[in-house]
Amino acid sequence: MRSLLLLTLCACEGLTSAPQPLVSALVHTDDGCFALMTPNTPVASTLGVADLCTYRAPSRLLAGIDLVELVVDYGPDVSFSSSTAAPPPNITITVDGSAVDVDLALSYEHRVGDRAYFIATFHAPATPSSDVQITAGVNSGFTTTVPIIFSTVAPAVDLELLECMRGQACALDGAVGDAHVRLALPGTVPTAIQIHEQLGGIMEHDPIPPVTTVITADHTEVTAAVPVPAAPEGTLLVLYASLDGGAPTSASATIRAPQIIAHLSCDPSCDLAAGDAVGVEIDAPALIRPLQASLDTRLDGTPQVVGAAVELAPQATGLAIGTLALHAPATPGAWQIDVSVAGYAAPSIVTAVH
Repeated sequence: MRSLLLLTLCACEGLTSAPQPLVSALVHTDDGCFALMTPNTPVASTLGVADLCTYRAPSRLLAGIDLVELVVDYGPDVSFSSSTAAPPPNITITVDGSAVDVDLALSYEHRVGDRAYFIATFHAPATPSSDVQITAGVNSGFTTTVPIIFSTVAPAVDLELLECMRGQACALDGAVGDAHVRLALPGTVPTAIQIHEQLGGIMEHDPIPPVTTVITADHTEVTAAVPVPAAPEGTLLVLYASLDGGAPTSASATIRAPQIIAHLSCDPSCDLAAGDAVGVEIDAPALIRPLQASLDTRLDGTPQVVGAAVELAPQATGLAIGTLALHAPATPGAWQIDVSVAGYAAPSIVTAVH
């Protein structure tokens, strides 16, 4: 530190003001180069810094996503001998006036003759703000606060419901299998995203834990399986996601009742006498949950069996099938059998018992 101060004092002879570090801020672009965000402090061409874009970028950053590069140039007025190491700069990033921790990587010392510079890289702070400032230097006498005030904005999550075509009406069988949601973000920073659910205009508990995107080419993405909820026919299901401070992105589908079928083993022509043994078969989609049916029977409107549980077993045919052995009522009358799975009812079976 004393070496730098002495060098600075020596280099300042004949100058009207003390030298300060020249700090250039750049952002990594989709073109694979770094674009300058500080037009008043371009990177000196004599430094030979690589991967610079030929165009400039605005000072608006995607929070937690954009990769920022700082070139901290000690300038031509501060010289170092070949045997003297330049002290590395301290870099401070503040958001709304408070210093924040960022995962910052600082290069080794670069030299062009007796001129020293360092390169630091970090991702934009994750907090959306209109007041992000950067300061770099060695001590109070050799420090620069970048005059540009940066802003950070939450990136929009690209959300797609893979079972549906974008912009077209879509329907999903209630309680059957999963809806597959693809989430994507710009940049190459894996990010945790929470999917939220709204059913019939009412907020529900989040259907699954947060999922984390993974790097895929020039962006990150992840596909998540969300169980399709059971809801009345025609209910609107909305799945949406957002990052802190960002606008939500959503996809929706209408819930339709899955096909549930129940029939007697004597179908298609049953001629049941009082007390006859007969079987009931229940067919539902193999992916319906829970894999259990509920069965009720009535005789001339009077309950006989209430809420009998029937386990369903998935088959290779794509159906889940359950069977139950019954006896016709001991007295003649109109016998009605009602079956439901996940709250969805099959057409009632009504047969005469004589």
